[in-house]
Amino acid sequence: MKREFLERFSQTAFLLERLCGIDGKILLAQSALETGWGRHAPGNNMFGIKKLSWLEGGQALKTREFDGVETKDVFQTFKSPENSMIAYLILVSERYQEAWKFRKDPSRYFHALQKLGYATDPNYAKKCLDVYGCI
Repeated sequence: MKREFLERFSQTAFLLERLCGIDGKILLAQSALETGWGRHAPGNNMFGIKKLSWLEGGQALKTREFDGVETKDVFQTFKSPENSMIAYLILVSERYQEAWKFRKDPSRYFHALQKLGYATDPNYAKKCLDVYGCI
């Protein structure tokens, strides 16, 4: 699964690295964590992005938070996983600017995202870094 995921998405991640200056492995690691190496990406959403006001599409889904609490929320849908990667970059650069400043430093980037509330899991940064180390 890991090999197939990396074969499918590495080129896009590294093209986006050249375009936006973000470490392409950050994109791969976070999307791998969020999707279980591509096994679970409803609506081609590779980052668990909730509904964006500036983009069409969305679907209501049940989700389980890190503490086991199940909730329902509306998540953005995308025509392709690659579009999800582009939307993620827009989202982070606009809403999580403090993290965006560290887009070349995985540790500082993931810790800033966690601090800014990107995910509810208090171990989110460590989990992202663990996956990053496997790429």
